[in-house]
Amino acid sequence: MTRTVKPPVVDHQLSRLFGRDSLYMVLWAVQLLGAAILTPVITRVLGSGEFGVVASCNAVMQVLFVVGGFGLQTAIQRQHELPHGRRDAAKVLAVSVALTASVTVAALGTVAFWARPLDMLDQLVALRISVVWAGLSAITGASLALLRSQERLPAFAAVSLFQSVVAEAASLGLIAWQHPSAENFLAGQTVAQLAAMVLGLMLAPPRSIDRRDLPMVADAVRFAVPLVPAVLGTFVLSTADRLLIQGAMGEDAVARYQVAYNVASMPLLLLSVLHSTWMPRFFALADGENRIRVLAASRDILYRLLVPLLIGFAAGTPLILRVWAPPSYRPESLSMVVLLVVVTAVPFAAHLAVSRALTARDRTADIAVCTLVAAAANVALNIWWIPRFGLEGSAAATLVAYCLLSVVLTVRARRWAPVPASDWRLRLQLAVAVAVAIATVELSADGALMWVRAAIVAATITWFARIVLPVVRR
Repeated sequence: MTRTVKPPVVDHQLSRLFGRDSLYMVLWAVQLLGAAILTPVITRVLGSGEFGVVASCNAVMQVLFVVGGFGLQTAIQRQHELPHGRRDAAKVLAVSVALTASVTVAALGTVAFWARPLDMLDQLVALRISVVWAGLSAITGASLALLRSQERLPAFAAVSLFQSVVAEAASLGLIAWQHPSAENFLAGQTVAQLAAMVLGLMLAPPRSIDRRDLPMVADAVRFAVPLVPAVLGTFVLSTADRLLIQGAMGEDAVARYQVAYNVASMPLLLLSVLHSTWMPRFFALADGENRIRVLAASRDILYRLLVPLLIGFAAGTPLILRVWAPPSYRPESLSMVVLLVVVTAVPFAAHLAVSRALTARDRTADIAVCTLVAAAANVALNIWWIPRFGLEGSAAATLVAYCLLSVVLTVRARRWAPVPASDWRLRLQLAVAVAVAIATVELSADGALMWVRAAIVAATITWFARIVLPVVRR
């Protein structure tokens, strides 16, 4: 007989997910806000060419961050919820540090080789700085995963704010007071990241391993390794378009796309961070109906929150772009790019919900296969659409690829981690929100309509709060 979970149990878990657990996401939101506030300054100081180099190097950094991390950040959180978890999670952290250091050294030694196919041989100094930045970031990410599982919010806040707000300030300081170059910007990020890594390892020190720990380490690596191609596939979905745009349209086009993406990808970044901060909670939940109900309920609340978010972003896009990008970036022509990336939050949220279910069941290989299929589709669509539709084609390719990922993951999860579908009325609300967002972004941004847009943004913020606050108070 199937055990029925009382609604108060689910309500309690939702309150924790959207309450204290979401404070970790709020910290990331502060980081994103800090970076966003500085973006208009950085784009104007660096210029589009140097900013394009920064965008391309940042894409390389993210690839190496994933490869060097070996997926062990999630493995640390999983291990923490198993018997002897507090001790063993710190030992998995030690393995993560060693593997990341090895990958970083190898990447530094071969940078001249793999820079050639990226057409970045003239940016070797910037690439080498990015390699070091990636290694330091991966180790910091592993220590943050342990701090999150230990629920040490102040320590987590100190490390994460150091690697973001302080890093952005350091980069801005170097390019403002030295020379406005990509190398100086990346150096500022790297120095601050080194400080964050040292602080993270001091607050969450790794523990040495011996022969008795080898089975535990092997199990953690077995769980984590499929996450590397999975996250790399996600990277291709969300970031590789910049490399393809650089090859097809040049660095100035990369800079314009990056500015639009920086604005539009905030919901995607926050959803991704929320996914990471929620995973310890789902690892701790016993497998069965309890976990399934909480997975479905949390996904549906996120869907409800996306409705006002989509409309508000579409209404506010012209206002934001005028501030974020200088006139040389032609911000008035980037509104559709922003809209397409923002709408991607819908399939992105859907695929993360299914990924949580599969990850909690140790089905990381399934996630990897499905993500790589969608990534291959994204690359093919970018190659096809960029020459025909420009930056809008690249953004549309990402949207279609995430829709594909959501579908194939859902089909795969029916066997191992079935989660009930959302109510048709909620799906209809999302469809209407997308339609309204498209209609809103096409409206004029001049005269009185600018005030109408501002009023819509204010209304959607209130709408968003009215959805989330009752959940937190349960």
